[in-house]
Amino acid sequence: MRAMNAEILTIGDELCRGEIVNTNASTLAQRLWDLDITTRWMTSCCDDADDITSALRQAVERADVVICSGGLGPTEDDLTVDVVAALAGVAPVVDETARARMESFFTRMPGASVNPGLAAIQLRQVRVPTGARVLGNPAGLAPCFEQSIYRSLQGSPIPVFCLPGFPREIAGIWESTLRARLAELREAAGSVERIARQIYRAFGRGESQISQLCRGIVDDVPGATIHYQVKFPETLVKLVVRDRDQATADARLASMDTQVRERLAGVLYGTGADNLVAVVTKQLIATKRTVATAESCTGGLIGELLTSLPGSSAAFAGGAITYSNQEKIRQLGVAKATLVTHGAVSEATVREMASGARERFGTDLAVAVSGIAGPDGGTPDKPVGTVWLAIATHTAVKTKQLAWPGTRDQIRQLAAWWALSLILEEVKS
Repeated sequence: MRAMNAEILTIGDELCRGEIVNTNASTLAQRLWDLDITTRWMTSCCDDADDITSALRQAVERADVVICSGGLGPTEDDLTVDVVAALAGVAPVVDETARARMESFFTRMPGASVNPGLAAIQLRQVRVPTGARVLGNPAGLAPCFEQSIYRSLQGSPIPVFCLPGFPREIAGIWESTLRARLAELREAAGSVERIARQIYRAFGRGESQISQLCRGIVDDVPGATIHYQVKFPETLVKLVVRDRDQATADARLASMDTQVRERLAGVLYGTGADNLVAVVTKQLIATKRTVATAESCTGGLIGELLTSLPGSSAAFAGGAITYSNQEKIRQLGVAKATLVTHGAVSEATVREMASGARERFGTDLAVAVSGIAGPDGGTPDKPVGTVWLAIATHTAVKTKQLAWPGTRDQIRQLAAWWALSLILEEVKS
């Protein structure tokens, strides 16, 4: 059993200068992972023939499959076709299907002549190496193609897939042809490992604490590994099991599930793709509970999160952003004496904020938050990072205090997520 390893090569001066974020590499790696193909290397290089040549030579020496993105345009700095053709020992040629598609495209443009003809610079965009397998491009003009390049030492051919650089076109090519072709290659490889995986989503403790809770879980499970990803403010715990047989990998993964859930009790809120925002929103809708918000330091962030999913209007009634003391009094009915005696950032104040919001919006639940997000405004008694939260129901008000001296954005985001956590705890009880 062996892994099927991939290398992703993204090409473009703008990538290497940091002018754009390299989303293509992460998107392709995720989709390869879904096919049980492991991306072992990611490389980026400039629009330079020597650099592209060097990167491709290195890639085919160590990877089982290479995915390239970029450099298929019509201009003189689009060099991918020329380099790949040279490494394969063939000449570039115009793909006639792509040419016809391009001609049709330009004919349909407003003001175009019946037979516009194509300039040489335009034809550069529809070239492929002679003999390449053309996979097309339903979302653009430059065709995706597959070209084998031989390793220098072993002499085995390595498939190299060349895609345009536009994310929309990559998505179209993947769905139309590329996914099926890569799955075909994976099956043809024979005893390539199969992968079972699960993501556990934890909130409320740091990565090091969560890793200690999970210590030893995979030790006695063949082919199992555990990985941690901080995606502030949550931590993702990822279990991966590799085996030549998919059913065996799935069974081994399932055997660890109960133990993981027991170890993460109190901080585990969900599994899979849904983050806390999605879990809370879906739970509110499923239980037919409504919620309102009363926000100070978060400035509407909780409400923004609660309305980010379609259908959230069934659960979210509205919110009050009461940054000043006057608005806390006017909109939520917080007593002036409470603010004078305890201050805006206090348990007493958020209690009244939450109760006032629930009464005024007529909801089942209401959450409130008030804190010192910084970088200024802290005191010895209430330093930056001090946050009070409350959740009000028709029977009680529960509170929670945070003390987390991070950046302003981190404090606000953490406070908003804790508000969501309080809601989830209430609707699950």
